[in-house]
Amino acid sequence: MKNVQLTGILGKEQLHFRDNQELEKYYEEKYSHGGYEGGGCILYGVNISKLYHQARHRSALGFLDPRPGDIVLDAGCGDGSLSAQIAPRCKAAHAIDIAGNALDPALRGVGNLHFRKMNVEALDYADGFFDRIVCVETLEHLIEPKKAIAEFHRALKPGGCLVITYPTVNQTLMQRIQRKLGLGRRLEISEHLTEWTYGDVVKNVQAGGFAFVAAEGLAFDFGVFGWIKYKSRFFARTLTKLALAIRAFPRNSAFVSVCFRRIP
Repeated sequence: MKNVQLTGILGKEQLHFRDNQELEKYYEEKYSHGGYEGGGCILYGVNISKLYHQARHRSALGFLDPRPGDIVLDAGCGDGSLSAQIAPRCKAAHAIDIAGNALDPALRGVGNLHFRKMNVEALDYADGFFDRIVCVETLEHLIEPKKAIAEFHRALKPGGCLVITYPTVNQTLMQRIQRKLGLGRRLEISEHLTEWTYGDVVKNVQAGGFAFVAAEGLAFDFGVFGWIKYKSRFFARTLTKLALAIRAFPRNSAFVSVCFRRIP
């Protein structure tokens, strides 16, 4: 792995990992420096990254819809903020991350929240153990994301629910059109090891033995017209809220949330 500063994921040198041991070392060091707290895009005091993060969690939780008798997995849980929302609504919430120090220490006392250090590509759970699995902004950080999809299929009960959110930031319809016209620029995100389109997400998960249920976009891409949000606090907040409100166009959204069912 190349030597990089652990100060965020935007505009840094692209990371390359030889194996999951390097990946684990990187993320454990990252979380020892505060993880993603305080990072991301902030314009005129508006934390745009935080608004996107909250929208992803709301969408994922809505699609997941955990029930009191369910056993749920949060695969790639990070600090556990989504796991903490899932736990009160189900029988047991299992949270895993390749970084053993990722979970917020304040959440370790939550009764039915069980955290384990684990690679998402190799789940240490029995076949059909879970009723529902959620994977938020994780597949793009994996060396072999298709292995994780295969593991989700194995560990889910037949008919079980899988919810995935994925950043399609450089692969929206608007971005592809702009590239053909020579407009705009790529957003370099150093930690993203894959860049799938919305169609890639659906195709790759379906190929892993899942049926598509529903999807929504989480941040509509206005393309070069989005420059206006850099002009003032008003535009930064207003345009971001508008982008988050337009959900019907996942092919042109910088983040997507997709729900699947495991085919029996």
